Amino acid sequence: MSFRVAIIGFISENNTFTRLLTGIEDFRSSQYYFGEEVPKHYRDTGSEIGGAIDMAEARDWKADYILAAHSQPGGPVSEDTRREITEEALRRLRAGGPYDGIFVALHGAMVTETDQDGDGQFLREIRSLIGPDVPVAVTFDLHANVFDEMADLARIAVSFQTYPHIDMREAAQKSCALLDDVMADRVDARLVVRRPPVLVGCDDGRTADDGPMCRLLESAEREMKAPGILHAGINAGFTDADVWASGPSVLVTYDTKRIGAPQAETAAERLCDEIWDRRHDWNGPIPLADCIARLKILQADPAPRKGPVVVADYSDNPGSGAYSDCTALIAAMLDADIKDAAAGTLLDPEAAALLAAEGPGAEVRLSIGGKIDPTVGGGPLEITGRVITVSDGHFRYEGPMFTGLPACTGTSVCFRVQGIDIMIVSNRMQMLDQNIFRAVGIEPTEKSVLVVKSMNHFKGAFRPISSEIILTDAGGLCSPEVTRRDFRRVRRPAFPLT
Repeated sequence: MSFRVAIIGFISENNTFTRLLTGIEDFRSSQYYFGEEVPKHYRDTGSEIGGAIDMAEARDWKADYILAAHSQPGGPVSEDTRREITEEALRRLRAGGPYDGIFVALHGAMVTETDQDGDGQFLREIRSLIGPDVPVAVTFDLHANVFDEMADLARIAVSFQTYPHIDMREAAQKSCALLDDVMADRVDARLVVRRPPVLVGCDDGRTADDGPMCRLLESAEREMKAPGILHAGINAGFTDADVWASGPSVLVTYDTKRIGAPQAETAAERLCDEIWDRRHDWNGPIPLADCIARLKILQADPAPRKGPVVVADYSDNPGSGAYSDCTALIAAMLDADIKDAAAGTLLDPEAAALLAAEGPGAEVRLSIGGKIDPTVGGGPLEITGRVITVSDGHFRYEGPMFTGLPACTGTSVCFRVQGIDIMIVSNRMQMLDQNIFRAVGIEPTEKSVLVVKSMNHFKGAFRPISSEIILTDAGGLCSPEVTRRDFRRVRRPAFPLT
């Protein structure tokens, strides 16, 4: 029997401490496709939709590709934007239904102007159309904030198990395989959601350094060996969203044909207890002054290195909704006379347009960065430099994340200042692929120092070429010092909040 399945993606990770909103142009400048455009762009890519396409073709589903909407992380999704995307999805579902099942790729930390739980808000709209009985399978980012209601909205949930997220495709394949089992009545899947009383935990989900998250995932694998446990997912949470469910959670998908809810709940609670026990295990960034001191030592050392030193501007990570226009780290490197370096991406559409108009070779004095909120991470930086290259910003991911997908940083330039090539862009973009630098002609393997605005995702593409990695907190919006933030909606207690 060939099942009719709707495939949808609505992915946005939203920081509630920013001054910005996420609008429809943020989706259009990232990924926003409908109908048959979806498989055209996502087939054979390292994405959730790519994994869903794999399973649809392997299981001979009659797949109906509804839409795929993805924005770079930013502020809450505006109500007009939420309604536009939701109403288009519902219109297409009405036209194409009925369905045997629905697959939805979500982030899990979407916040809209009208709901703390934007993912649940979207699924409620879908449920109002399809009713309570059609099975819905979802995928979540490892940094999802999962509300209790998700257990009523979805039957299956599979979260990424890697950070950097290099298993997006595989997570969707597993979610869709379980959906196929439900539709074929091989299993009767249900979902349990539990969370420990923590806001910060799981070492923010890092798996690249064999830390506490790796031990937690090993425990989850052991739980999945028990009869009836179909999947056990651990989400590290997204602490840049002030919502009730912010922080780590455990999602257990179980088969009611084999076990009852109490066994699944017990498995989830065991994992929550381990998250609590590991709450003090944390590998955070170092202060900016210590970072610069280390760079000066390395610059003075005549010994050859096997690759660039990679400095992560942790607190200005656009992947967490930071502005990506903070200048404190670049300013400190200029003051320290650090040479043979590249830094990216600095968001400043005005500066990018001005420099592009001047053209390659032009000597220009102007102010860059620090314009969205000058009180955060350094204000505008007045500098003189030379335009090296101008680009339309188009590139294709070739690293382990989003492999094969096209993307664009908008009008972009390489602006050389005192031996530092600064990549100034018009679209916010986390530096998680070497090809982003190459979009403006910067070859990352040839630099002594690379500054990347990222927390951890950069490691997938840049660790293989690095001689050393330094994480630093330069005072951006996404500083890990959560006790400095004014949380008002997070449930209490939630470690380290009281």
